[in-house]
Amino acid sequence: MTIVSVLRIPVRPEAASSFADRFRQFGVFERSRESGGFLGGRLLRPLSAGTSFLVVAEWESAHSYRTWLDNPARGELAAELEPLLLDEVVAGELYEEA
Repeated sequence: MTIVSVLRIPVRPEAASSFADRFRQFGVFERSRESGGFLGGRLLRPLSAGTSFLVVAEWESAHSYRTWLDNPARGELAAELEPLLLDEVVAGELYEEA
């Protein structure tokens, strides 16, 4: 059974396009895959102003997701994206299919 993480990212409204571009340019999903256990993900841009971006990703296990959270590469990516954010990003919530 796979695990799904849902991460809310509060992006400054004026930085929405830049955030999406940088997310792709920095290869966030590719770097996640290199960490191990990452099966795929989607970056969802909100249609309503003032709503957070979402990252929905599938993982082999909760351990795989925690390994990604502890990966130094994730910290480097977060530092690059931080100037575009309204607030701190915390770890995503984990779900399993019911």
